[in-house]
Amino acid sequence: MGGLLLTASVAIVTLVIRTPRPETTRVDTPRNYGEIHVEVLNGCGVDGVAQKVSRQLRFLGFDVMSWTNAPSFNYPESIVIDRVGNPELARKVAEALGIENRIQQIIPDPFRIEQVTLIVGRDFRHLTLTPLN
Repeated sequence: MGGLLLTASVAIVTLVIRTPRPETTRVDTPRNYGEIHVEVLNGCGVDGVAQKVSRQLRFLGFDVMSWTNAPSFNYPESIVIDRVGNPELARKVAEALGIENRIQQIIPDPFRIEQVTLIVGRDFRHLTLTPLN
């Protein structure tokens, strides 16, 4: 009886170990990032890109406060800027879009609401964007 139980246990363990796992895919679902206030700037000059990225961030649950043009359209790569000394907020925005470039630039401004600035560069086609209606 003991040998039969041992054999059955080994068969179950082997079955569990050898069962291939289905491939997992990343599903972008809205999260509770509403307390992260984001400003999106078009740094590449492509019409509508800041609005498109803003819609994506809102879909993901971020609070996009504004979108407009950057002071220049000469940004070859997108960059996420921590404005308040909390790099974790910038990291969450960067990871949501697949952006590697992050910096911290704190300029004291009592009227600034945005905690994170995203400048969309010419690499915008490589960002992680979900097709939205």
